[in-house]
Amino acid sequence: MTAGGERPVGARPEEGRSDWTEQDLLTIDEALPRLEEAITEVEQELAGVNDEAEKELVARRLAAMHEAKRRLQSPRHD
Repeated sequence: MTAGGERPVGARPEEGRSDWTEQDLLTIDEALPRLEEAITEVEQELAGVNDEAEKELVARRLAAMHEAKRRLQSPRHD
C-alpha cells in the first residue's frame, strides 16, 4: 500500500480478502439489455467521429461489443 492507503497498480489484494467484494455482478438476463443500450450509444458515437484513427478504435470497440452480445445470446454462452 502507498502512504495514502491505495494499492499500487498491479498489486494483489490483501491475503484472505476476496477481490469480488463489493462487485456488482449481473445475470445474463440483466447484462444483455445494458449491453444493447451501450451498443446503441457507441453506434451513435461512431457516427459522429471524423478522425480516422479514432473511428477505427470506436469501430473495434463496437465489434467487440457485438461479439459479446453474440456470445451472451448463444445457447451455451461460450
